[in-house]
Amino acid sequence: MAYVVFILFLLCLLVPVFSYVIFPWLMKVRASKITYSKQNYTNIKDWPAVTIVFSVFNEEKVIGRKLESIVNSDYPKDKLLVLIGSDNSTDSTNAVIEEYITKYSFIKLIKKTNRNGKLKIINELIDLTTTEHLVFTDANVFFEPLTIRALIYDLVEKQAQLVCGNIHKFSPKNEGISDQEIFYMNFENRLKHNESLVYDFCVGVEGGCYAIKKQSFVKVPDGFLMDDFFITLDVISKQGKVVFEPEALCYEDVNDAPMIEFKRKIRISLGNFRNLRYYKHLLFPVTKGFGFAFFSHKVLRWVTPFAMIVSFICSLILTMYVPFFKWISLAYGMLIVLPLLTVILEKIKLKIPLVNALGHFILMNFALLLGYFKFISASHESAWEPPKRNV
Repeated sequence: MAYVVFILFLLCLLVPVFSYVIFPWLMKVRASKITYSKQNYTNIKDWPAVTIVFSVFNEEKVIGRKLESIVNSDYPKDKLLVLIGSDNSTDSTNAVIEEYITKYSFIKLIKKTNRNGKLKIINELIDLTTTEHLVFTDANVFFEPLTIRALIYDLVEKQAQLVCGNIHKFSPKNEGISDQEIFYMNFENRLKHNESLVYDFCVGVEGGCYAIKKQSFVKVPDGFLMDDFFITLDVISKQGKVVFEPEALCYEDVNDAPMIEFKRKIRISLGNFRNLRYYKHLLFPVTKGFGFAFFSHKVLRWVTPFAMIVSFICSLILTMYVPFFKWISLAYGMLIVLPLLTVILEKIKLKIPLVNALGHFILMNFALLLGYFKFISASHESAWEPPKRNV
């Protein structure tokens, strides 16, 4: 029995190691043999009309900067339309947008007098679009002048159906968990770029910045929460090309409060499990193509908290056979208190890199676990509210 438990222990350890270390390394090695060619924007003589779509709710802190990043784009202004749905904003968000409308006729505002949620707002805005090329974004994601052009280039020249922007996280205050979140998102961007080079798809676009052909867009059903991932999986299921575009650079403020990010990760986890149930057929065959990437990049991460729990139980059982496992069990026990220590360190504004990193990892996996329990309890959570902005 000891051998069976030991093998199970090793397999459970392999789950996060494969997803966070081995698979990214495999993608890096394979991508290193492929040359990425920079965009030749002169290839397009007549740029197509583009509609930028996003919803807002009480975004007075960032909406002005957001609109500035759009109007300062080098994309032809006569080919731009901006559709903004305000989800019953109660601060000065609408007033700021209306001020921009007086100066830029291509900006349109649709105001709601009651809360609808992000998905319903977006689905309604889609019905108002008339262009073939669409860009979806968030109020706190700020474009570089080249961003829109880089996104549309891939739709036109590379025959992509969906293009993922290159979102760089930043933290004005550099406090709390900002370092960990910035590191993780940079890691994700590199992985998605490598997947895109190797497979002609990346496993999941970021909702903060992506472009899509209108014919490839599907309205996301109520309750799916992770609309960007749902749309990615839908495009993949139809054999569409999904690319990561490093030149579509933009910036997003990172949340630095552990508990706020913890709640956001629970919501993300709930949405991911709903998407997995709906698109589970895309996992097969799991040994190649999208099935392998989907399983390695996403599904293994989602089951990591379960693997950690099982490996802890296995280590406790193995202490009866191998005394050394007492130390491993003790190490597991110490990991449990790290999330609390991370929150305390954030409160006193103290950084201990290894402790902060491990504590953040454990806390986010605990959020994954809670998200799964909400999923199996048939939670109907769907309301959308943006986190506190740090800009």
